[in-house]
Amino acid sequence: MRRTVSLTLAALLLAWLLEMLSGCAPLRRRAAQRPPYARVSPPVAYEMLRDSPEILILDLRGPEAFNGATGHLFRAYNIPLERLPYHLPELGAYRDDTFLVYCDTPKCSADGMQVLVSSGFEDAVLIDGGIDAWIRKGFRTVLPGDLAGRAAERAADAKAAGRAAVRPGPAAVPPATSLDTPAAPPPP
Repeated sequence: MRRTVSLTLAALLLAWLLEMLSGCAPLRRRAAQRPPYARVSPPVAYEMLRDSPEILILDLRGPEAFNGATGHLFRAYNIPLERLPYHLPELGAYRDDTFLVYCDTPKCSADGMQVLVSSGFEDAVLIDGGIDAWIRKGFRTVLPGDLAGRAAERAADAKAAGRAAVRPGPAAVPPATSLDTPAAPPPP
């Protein structure tokens, strides 16, 4: 009688254990499919910037693109992807902080996030779609002084002529804040 009860309990325990292990397999597969870093849409990134104005923003594009026609996010630091491993000691203070990262291509974004996550920056958050998605969603960027100056001149000329300003260039970048003007991220 005791032996039968012991065998029954052992069988039930084994069945329960097998059920638990097989039940976790889909969860493990789903976790393996997820990237090891967070991705947010530009509107969510904008809200993060509004809620935490001091948040670090890394732009992994080259200096030509950072200072080019599309501009960059306000208060972004430009560390080109190929130089990122050499700048990790400077970023060490942000290892436990949440910060935003963007680039202009999916490969650049993925490679940059891989470097950051493998170096212990687990709270780095990628802006999905990069600078192009940011602009497509209507958010402003900071343009270099000469481009911003020309845009302001065109806007003033258009206003004087009684028509809306038309800005040539990629994705109709909205007028941006000057690099010298400290302010919160501009509204969309």
